[in-house]
Amino acid sequence: MVKKFAAVLALAFMSYVVAPVLVAPAQAADDPYTAGVRTSCTVTVPAVVKRGTAPRIRVNVRPNSPTQGARPEGDVRVTISKAGSRIFTKTVAYKGSAVEVQGPTLNQFGRYQVKATFKTADGAVFKSCSGSAAFDIRAGQGPDDTDPGPDGGTTDPDGLLPDTGGPDVLWLLLALALVGSGAGLVYAAKRRPQANPYEF
Repeated sequence: MVKKFAAVLALAFMSYVVAPVLVAPAQAADDPYTAGVRTSCTVTVPAVVKRGTAPRIRVNVRPNSPTQGARPEGDVRVTISKAGSRIFTKTVAYKGSAVEVQGPTLNQFGRYQVKATFKTADGAVFKSCSGSAAFDIRAGQGPDDTDPGPDGGTTDPDGLLPDTGGPDVLWLLLALALVGSGAGLVYAAKRRPQANPYEF
């Protein structure tokens, strides 16, 4: 009787200890799957932007691992800042291929910072990312504000007509005229008959 009671007690103890171990994996399998594919944001902008024009910013989002043809989709937010102050913000949809955002017309010289932030679509396997770049507006890169004139001719990129050496040509013509006059006088002097010093 004592042995039978001990066996029942041992069986009850084993079921109390082993049961949680058997149930734990089943509970862990019900946990949500939070892993995702990391992405990289590449921001491309010209290093120097002409003053008075709007910079064009290109943003490309790429997965960092093979995705069997799947592409990141979501929204891309582009901001432009100067000296820590934000001067432009625009959000565009990203459909798996690179997007181009045109910024505002900029007239102030200096260095500008560009930042692009990609926010993945809800339920996507891709993760969000961000990237940055910079560009300058320098002196001497201003817009061409010169008047083409009545003939509608074009000007060079700096807005100035090329130097054709006009004043130097005038001096050259004057020098040639003087040389020609001098040569004529010498020739006339040689042609003039000279008096015989022995004649009185």
